[in-house]
Amino acid sequence: MADDDQAERGRAVRAPSSAAVVPIVVPAVLVAGTLALFGLDALHGSLQVALAMCAITAALVAMKNGHSRSAVQRAGQGALSYPPYAVFDYPSPALSVLHGITGFEIEKTVPVTAGPAAH
Repeated sequence: MADDDQAERGRAVRAPSSAAVVPIVVPAVLVAGTLALFGLDALHGSLQVALAMCAITAALVAMKNGHSRSAVQRAGQGALSYPPYAVFDYPSPALSVLHGITGFEIEKTVPVTAGPAAH
């Protein structure tokens, strides 16, 4: 890994070319095609394969532009630290629908001010 880092310092990283749209177009085509072919059954495996192929495509484009394999690997490992923060993304739509159906609200109360005691 030290050799890879040393080679990375001497390597010029190129600016993204028109090939940079490939990691954007490939996931859309693969996911849409998978859902069109398999419907919701795609969630049981074929969609994961499509997303894995998208990750491989993105890594290959990054390495084509001059990034080292270890830099791409570190970027991927850093991205794995974010899913725990997305834990509220999944229940949020369900809670919004539940709120819309039930109309549940938290009532505002009038603040109590200090004054003479009532006898």
